[in-house]
Amino acid sequence: MTELETTGETKAARQDRGGLAGIFTFDREPSARQEDVRAAVTAGAGLSSSYFIMNAAATLIAGYGLLADSVAVIIGAMLIAMLYGPILGLGLAMAEANTRLLSRAFVAEALGAAWVLSIGFGLGLLHKDIAIGEQVLARTAPNLLDLMIALVGGAAGAYAMTAPRISSAVVGVAIATALCPPLTACGILFAHGQPGLAGGAFLLFLTNLIAIAVAAMLVFLARGYRAVFRGGKATVSWTARIIALVLLGGLSVYLAGALHRAVSEVSLRNRAQQALSGALERYPGARVIELRFEDDAEQRAAAFAVIRSPASFSPADMALLDDVVDAASGDDILLHVRTVRVEELTRDGPVQQQAWPGGLD
Repeated sequence: MTELETTGETKAARQDRGGLAGIFTFDREPSARQEDVRAAVTAGAGLSSSYFIMNAAATLIAGYGLLADSVAVIIGAMLIAMLYGPILGLGLAMAEANTRLLSRAFVAEALGAAWVLSIGFGLGLLHKDIAIGEQVLARTAPNLLDLMIALVGGAAGAYAMTAPRISSAVVGVAIATALCPPLTACGILFAHGQPGLAGGAFLLFLTNLIAIAVAAMLVFLARGYRAVFRGGKATVSWTARIIALVLLGGLSVYLAGALHRAVSEVSLRNRAQQALSGALERYPGARVIELRFEDDAEQRAAAFAVIRSPASFSPADMALLDDVVDAASGDDILLHVRTVRVEELTRDGPVQQQAWPGGLD
């Protein structure tokens, strides 16, 4: 760094403090310790053959875990992925206005993300006959909760990196702030011709990246990793800080809206399902298995219900059940019912079902 020098710590600040002061004081680190951390972060933010090999292995493990709907396998992929290191590098670079480290970490993260995406896309093409499962879909709708997890994870990772004896906690942070699985899911979804869902998975990765980098930058600054300029301005570094904060703010607004919509949808579904279940009490043997809201083929607001029932519903029954859903949702919803026919048996044969009323009062 030719334009700046990193601030060190005074001799008094290096002294070990005991008691409550030592617990609650957030001191800057000794210069020697800072140099060790700086070297470790810089090494983890660079490109190497190990970086590509381990990310390829993590992507393959994550991809097959996603296709198999196996949470344990996906966690295994998080443990060996190396996408987290360059993001810590971005945080340190923005804290210290280190343009060289900033460009090094950015290139490493961009190439690593492209590498993971391409392998995920290849997996999706190779196994296009496997249906998209729950674990893939779970990574397509990020909200504000994901952003908060990434912010806390980024702060914890940076602090663990700078604090003696707890650097191993970075492994746990890497699990909490997953980077490889959403990118792999994005590639698989693109291969399956689902660009909308793929965009949601990529947004989750981008949310984690930006939140971790900003949180890490703030922790590094608090720990004394900052720059004193001798002359001129590190325009690129300050621009990177501003862009990161603006992106974080924009993501916060968007993801807060996404969380509000998700909570509203769950509340609506619960109200409608409860009302529908109440209405079905007059139909012995009938109960709701599933209810979801989405537009139908003609782009009309619709509710799709799966009902386990010993008999089919008449048009009059359907009209009245539709009215129940309309009243619960406060909107004109077209109810679609798929009936799963069931029969109750004992050793003496079929149980006679009570006659249905033929419609709701």
